[in-house]
Amino acid sequence: MNRRFFLQLSAVAAAHTLLHWRFAGAAPAKTPGAYDAVVVGAGLGGLTCAAYLAKHGFRTLLAEQYDVPGGYATSFSRESEKGAFTCEVSLHSSVLGAGPARDILTDLGVWDKLDLVPHPNAWSSRFPDFSLDVPSKCGLDGFERQLAPLFPAEAKGLAAFFRVWRNVMAETRKLEQGMPKEARDRFPKLFPTLWDIHDKTLGQVVDAHVRDPKLRAVLAQSCGYYGLPPSQLSAFYYLLPTGEYISNGGSYIKGTSQALSDALAGAVADAGGEVRYGTLVEEILLEDGRAVGIRTDDGEVIRARTVVCNASAPQVFGKLLPAGALPQPDRARLDAYTHSPGTFIVWLGLDQDITSSFKLPELARYASCDLDANYADAMRCRYDTGGFSLMVYDNLIPGFSPKGCTSLSIVSASGYDVWKGMEAAYLKGDCPAYEKLKKELTDTLIAQVEKHVIPGLSKMIVMRDSATPLTNLRFTLNASGSIYGYNQSVDNSFMSRIPNRTPVPGLFLASAWGNPGGGYGGVLAGGKGAFREVARELGAA
Repeated sequence: MNRRFFLQLSAVAAAHTLLHWRFAGAAPAKTPGAYDAVVVGAGLGGLTCAAYLAKHGFRTLLAEQYDVPGGYATSFSRESEKGAFTCEVSLHSSVLGAGPARDILTDLGVWDKLDLVPHPNAWSSRFPDFSLDVPSKCGLDGFERQLAPLFPAEAKGLAAFFRVWRNVMAETRKLEQGMPKEARDRFPKLFPTLWDIHDKTLGQVVDAHVRDPKLRAVLAQSCGYYGLPPSQLSAFYYLLPTGEYISNGGSYIKGTSQALSDALAGAVADAGGEVRYGTLVEEILLEDGRAVGIRTDDGEVIRARTVVCNASAPQVFGKLLPAGALPQPDRARLDAYTHSPGTFIVWLGLDQDITSSFKLPELARYASCDLDANYADAMRCRYDTGGFSLMVYDNLIPGFSPKGCTSLSIVSASGYDVWKGMEAAYLKGDCPAYEKLKKELTDTLIAQVEKHVIPGLSKMIVMRDSATPLTNLRFTLNASGSIYGYNQSVDNSFMSRIPNRTPVPGLFLASAWGNPGGGYGGVLAGGKGAFREVARELGAA
């Protein structure tokens, strides 16, 4: 076994034992005039890390450039002639109510402050010539039983694929119990399925067992929520969380995702941590190559023993750190990774209550069973031939809309190349070409929903707003308007995902860009993982 592979195994073992890890040390003695940690960015990863630090007695400062916490985990309202409509920025459904995410929220005293509303279905999918509604909490067994009579010619392959999927879940649970160092060279024998798929895409695993293009599409249907098509997406990163979602069911947060962000920010403050909004970090300060604090945009220097970044990795390594701070091999490695896509979102307020005629909280429409082709269309913003996800939050929680009205959210992925040439003018606030394209794409998505799902939609609209990857960039500073950090490709996922401890001493990542990656559960785990690394760095754990 070569050294790099051993290090990868060590990293994956550490990541999965995080679930059961509890801080058993003591906060270090206070350093006069310095924080133990400055956390840059109050997205969910930064909030989680800061809450853990503050809870365990570390002197913590959380610096956020915006005026509310949450990053993408937020919401806003828009007025209309009918009243105010609530607009959710990111959350459709999550598994916060079970597994590692719930454990983290319980650890931080946040769980009891949340009110979760379950989704009735795991998926409600509409393909060109067939539909599928997968019940919530049906588990892998229930999902297989539902598919078997629909695809009788694929009985053997379907059974083989689900065996692989069950083995992934079982071996991951085993891995979470820990793996002794002396056993790591036996990883292929101890975890044969994980070893077999660790360098495979979802498409490779599905295609190895299934030939029917419809069944392939059904099995990989939620890959859009992971930011890549089947031919590029890490099989492990899809199968594990998707299996948990099918088994545990999805839920939405009453009070929108902002309720989660506010609760975590409250946990930081209640534990004695300091939270500063409107604080833009311009530079991470180094002394003898070690991170020792930050400088804000108003020139304030804040010293700390460690710096944790919820900011995007490209921003951290390309702007906030001095040139040359990152060793060249690491710089080259990061430059080779691709950024996950952004989103194009349309929020609509309708002057009618359509919840009695359209009862689904969430529906996904696919333009074809070729998910790679669908992805390519989305990257080019070809929404006239692409698909979309439709949310009707009023079907989950009353109060999103004025009485007698309905709120809709239409979402599609978006590549950044379409918008990159407009970035400079947009950020200066003067880009007519941007406004024209945004309106055209908004109209296109409304027309698609009207054609395929809600007849007469355009005549009901009394409020409309939309957001693009450039909107994401402006509000969150995430490079390329990315929503999941670095793509979960096979060269940057599972065993090979970049760690939360960076090559710069004293500098850590707590975001979708680090380990384990994006999504609500992913960034919560990343925040806890960053806390563990900070505690070890300071000799407290």
